[in-house]
Parts: sequence; C-alpha cells; structure tokens
Amino acid sequence: FYGADGMEALIHPLNYDWMISSHQNGGRRRTQDGGISGYWIFDQDGAWEAPMLYDPNDQMRIYDFSDSIYVSEDFGSNWIYQGKSSVSTSSIGQSAIAENNSDVVLISSSGTIEKSIDGGINFSDISNNLPGDYITDIAFDPNNDDIIIVTYATWQNNGDKVYITTDGGNSWSNITYNLGNMPIHSVVIDHTDSSNIYLGAEIGVYTKSMHSNSWILYSPLLPNTAIQELEIVNGSNTIKA
Repeated sequence: FYGADGMEALIHPLNYDWMISSHQNGGRRRTQDGGISGYWIFDQDGAWEAPMLYDPNDQMRIYDFSDSIYVSEDFGSNWIYQGKSSVSTSSIGQSAIAENNSDVVLISSSGTIEKSIDGGINFSDISNNLPGDYITDIAFDPNNDDIIIVTYATWQNNGDKVYITTDGGNSWSNITYNLGNMPIHSVVIDHTDSSNIYLGAEIGVYTKSMHSNSWILYSPLLPNTAIQELEIVNGSNTIKA
C-alpha cells in the first residue's frame, strides 16, 4: 500500500491488520485493513531512516523521532510534540525505550547519545567516554533499564565497535573483545536470565551472554552477508534478521 523507499515499519502486536510504514526522511502511512487501503498520518523532516517505536508498555502509544520527538496515544491518528535533543541540531538517527519504565527514552544523533527520564520531554547528554563515531543501534537490557548497549559500524578505530553501560550512561565500557575491526550494525538483548546479546555484524550474527568476554558466531543456515537489523519476537521465541 506504499511506494517510494521502504524505511521503518510497525505492526500492532495485537492486531496485525494495523500497520504503519515509512518512506525516506520520516513520512508515515497507516493501514487498518492489512494494506488494502492506506493514508498519510505524519510527515516530518527526519533522518533518511527516521526511527519510530511503540511504547513497550502501551502498544497504542507511538513515538516518532525526526528532528524532534512526537507522540501519538492512538496508533497514529493524533500527534503531539514531546521534546527534542538538548545538544544536537541533527535529525535523530537511533532511538530506544526502556521496557520496565517507558519514561526512560534514548536518542542518538551521529556520535552523541542522550537520555530522557520524563518520556522524551527533556534530554541530557550521556555520551561521556564513548568513541564519538556514528552510532548504528541502541538496546536496553529488558531485565535492567540501567544496562544499555550501543554499536558502531565504522572501519576506523579498530576494536571500538560495541560499548556497554551498567549505570544508566554515567560510564561506558568497551565489550568489542574478539570482534576486532568488524563493523556492527544492530544489537538486541533477550529476556533470559543471562540476558544474551545478539549482534548484526558485517558478516553474520554474533552472540554472548551478558557476563561473557568472548563473542561466538551464531549464523545457522545464514549466508555470509551483512546483517543490518535484528528483532527478537518473544511470543514465538525467535530472532529475525
């Protein structure tokens, strides 16, 4: 039900006839009949692949991340301005919402990452000792909102591809370990007690438990290709690349 370049999309987890798709720079289009018909709901000037998320605790609440943050409480029918970056004038490149407390929201612009504790109204810079390269993804540990991972896909800065904070962004540690200079495009963390981390890398998928210090290849039946995005689907106990 949509033309142009396909970007971020959402399917309502309780009604799969309800979907929101995007074209470049944050134009949003919604269908409520599985794609038979569709109509524009939002069009802001955002990044090429402008992020869009639903609240993990309220799937009718949608967050649009363009040059600012807008929120819809009714899956895209109406939107209100929420807030914007405190330090960057660039469009938001990546975003994440904590699973245990939806008021904790993260955004990144280029190499800067910022944190909100009031649902995206106000932000503070938590980049601290991070490398400063373009951030390719952000993930919260679903078991602990203070644990956050960011990834990088640059070919420069060998060994600076994956960083973690365990104190909500006050400090960051390098957990690239044995990945070397391989660009990393995506990161997700599962809900198991060991909080297994999965990385979408330049070649394949890699994984380790939260407390391990070595990554292992996890690519059953996958070709040797770049993995741009990962999603964990808890209801079916699957990971999709």
